[in-house]
Amino acid sequence: MVKGMLTQQVMQVVSSEMFGGPGGREATERNLAMLKEQPESADTLALRDILVSVQKYQALPQPTDGAAAARGMSVPFTTSDEGVGGGKRAGPEGYNAFAHAFAGMGVQFLLFMGIDMGAGLLQARRSGVWNRLLAAPVPLSTLLLARAASSALIAFGVMCAIFAFAVLVFDVEIASVAGFAGVALCFALVTASFGVLIAAFGKTPEVARGLALFATLLMVMLGGAWMPSFMFPVWLQKASVAVPTRWAVEGLDAVTWRGLDLDAVMPAMAAQLGFALLFAVLAVWKFRRIED
Repeated sequence: MVKGMLTQQVMQVVSSEMFGGPGGREATERNLAMLKEQPESADTLALRDILVSVQKYQALPQPTDGAAAARGMSVPFTTSDEGVGGGKRAGPEGYNAFAHAFAGMGVQFLLFMGIDMGAGLLQARRSGVWNRLLAAPVPLSTLLLARAASSALIAFGVMCAIFAFAVLVFDVEIASVAGFAGVALCFALVTASFGVLIAAFGKTPEVARGLALFATLLMVMLGGAWMPSFMFPVWLQKASVAVPTRWAVEGLDAVTWRGLDLDAVMPAMAAQLGFALLFAVLAVWKFRRIED
């Protein structure tokens, strides 16, 4: 931006001096004198005609309105300043920093909830409570599904509460309530399955919590929660589609400041359900190996 501003100013000042200032007239006369010493050719004659025309233009009366760059070149377009954050959504292309911040921080907070859920399962295994549950005539998959379902419902409620606060206090608009509910519910399932996955592959609550925190912060960063993904390099934008948080943040952005409807977030919902299913399958497989 600074480079462009400097280029604009230099172009205006230099071109104004060359077409109307004393320095430009001296340069034109000097070049004409040099051309007279050159052998005549098609190039020198054409260049001489150009300089003579410039000299005639420079001899015209100077503008009296005080415009320093009246005879200079200017940028062939105009710009205007608009706020990009805060306030209500300014149309489909009006980026709202509040809406994106609530989407990113909501996604991050729910993943932290998933870590706590996974650490709680590991704590139950260490204390022996989990073995008592397994002794009941209930399949392992049912126990895991019940724990994941309760966590998903809590995560969905938390996400709704976060955006209710965003709507009431920060004027964030939700263009599609159905789209928002779908994206929030799908990511709640991702959160629950992520927690079960942590419990399945973790050894102790302390070790699992540390590794899961690192993985969560990495997913949040790559998913565009801290800064919009359209600000990423092109290669990172393509690579981040392999991260579930990217789809969650993109879906929440789509139904808020982008102003899109349910149909537009169907791919994001499908991708999140795919990640949730993958995490759940891996978790159940690992738990079965542990119990066997």
